Amino acid sequence: MNKKVSLEKKILNSRFSYSKNFLYFLIVPILILIVGIVLISTIGFNLGVDFKGGVTFKVYANNEAIIEDDNVVQYDLTVKRAYDEFQNKIETVLNENGLSVISYRQTSMSIYDYDVYAGQALEVVYQNNYENAEEINQKVRDEIISTFGYENYELAVSSFDDVLPNYSFDWVIGIVAAIVFALIVAIIYLSLRYNTSASVVALLNVAFDIFLTLGMIAICRLTVNMSIGIILLVTFFISIFNVLFYFTKVKENLKAGKYEKKKNSEMADLTVKELTMNKTIIYVFLLLISFFFAVIAVEVVREVALGIMISVLVTFYTSQCLLPSYWATIYKNKKKKHIK
Repeated sequence: MNKKVSLEKKILNSRFSYSKNFLYFLIVPILILIVGIVLISTIGFNLGVDFKGGVTFKVYANNEAIIEDDNVVQYDLTVKRAYDEFQNKIETVLNENGLSVISYRQTSMSIYDYDVYAGQALEVVYQNNYENAEEINQKVRDEIISTFGYENYELAVSSFDDVLPNYSFDWVIGIVAAIVFALIVAIIYLSLRYNTSASVVALLNVAFDIFLTLGMIAICRLTVNMSIGIILLVTFFISIFNVLFYFTKVKENLKAGKYEKKKNSEMADLTVKELTMNKTIIYVFLLLISFFFAVIAVEVVREVALGIMISVLVTFYTSQCLLPSYWATIYKNKKKKHIK
């Protein structure tokens, strides 16, 4: 009677030299890719102001106290506390209407009817993708006027103007071309410094990391502006770093004889275990920095920080769970003798 062979043994004994639990680790990334592809193909990315435009308006701060009315509060925007209170009132109105602020900018505005000349004001940019955008914009303006007590001074809140998109989505071609060029350079370097298998592993690792990051951005509905280029470049460099880090350790272990009588899969698992502690410290540091900016920064920086957090989580997962199997599958035994 044949004994049942566990899935783990089948994996370890297969000619593809998968490392332990590889197929289990592959389930989540495949699901992310499938869901991401469906979302991108149907509703697309959540494009931001850079690609779809937005809405901007100004609110007078009455710092000169020209409007003498008990219902109108005076704000001096050069004072942080007053600025924060002024900003929070505007943000509250927008959030209650399902809108997010893209940016704030302290500026000036003139209201000749009130004898205001270059008075303090806050310029706000937000995005409105709703079908009834004009109706929502008018509702927001009415609520802003009510919030600041400007019912009798409607000109203190400017008209809502459209912000035209600055870029076409064709810029993606340029970003992809830049990443492909950088990847080719990295592959050539790895081929010369290590071996051909290193370049193949790098290609697999970087491609999977970038596609997973894009899939997560689509699933999390992060706003996609020009900042997506920064996120992809960060993903690229972290992914290449992981490959270099891994191969450097492999080379050290081969020279030290730590891989004697071990299969490729066993070599891969041993290497990743040795790297886990140092790599975890680096990744926790990157994650904390990203989280810090995601919490305290303005909307534009926050979107970048959130994207980098996704990139950090994705690259850590793949470097721990998938990269060893890429190496174990592609790496050839004859190379071991050559390096030794």
